[in-house]
Amino acid sequence: MKIEFFLENTLMNLLKVKSIDSIHVKDIIGELGICKGTFYKYYQDKYDLVVHVFENKFYHDLEGITSWEEFVTGSLSAFRTAPDIVYNAFLSSDINSIAHYHESRIKSLFLAGRAAKKLSVEGQEIEYGVNILTWLVNATMMVWLKGGCVEKEEDVLKMIKRLMPYAIYEP
Repeated sequence: MKIEFFLENTLMNLLKVKSIDSIHVKDIIGELGICKGTFYKYYQDKYDLVVHVFENKFYHDLEGITSWEEFVTGSLSAFRTAPDIVYNAFLSSDINSIAHYHESRIKSLFLAGRAAKKLSVEGQEIEYGVNILTWLVNATMMVWLKGGCVEKEEDVLKMIKRLMPYAIYEP
């Protein structure tokens, strides 16, 4: 079996009980009894490993999605399967974190959708509005995860859209 499988599963097991910022590479390699060099042969750091975990476990069914709304509801649906892991993985403000990665995917899809509709994708209002939107998506998702994922994914998206910044609002 590939070492990546064991590294990803070890990280997922640690994320059940600890936030990503309190997990260190030494914790992951210690669980497996491997050396640092083996870890770094496959991943740049723990955040790179988290992105791979999310790509393999949560985002794999979202390939080909072209709207930010479908990405958000699809993510929520996938995240519902492991709320503790997702919550703890998103508890980081590091620029390489999965939270930033998730935001960048939403931003990219959102701006592509605006461009397809021939709406502006540039300017300070758009940039600020999209940054607020992506933060809003992650913050709402964190509350949803912590609250036990009670609401339907579509209802969470409706709430996000109601709170969406006016500068980027599209009826």
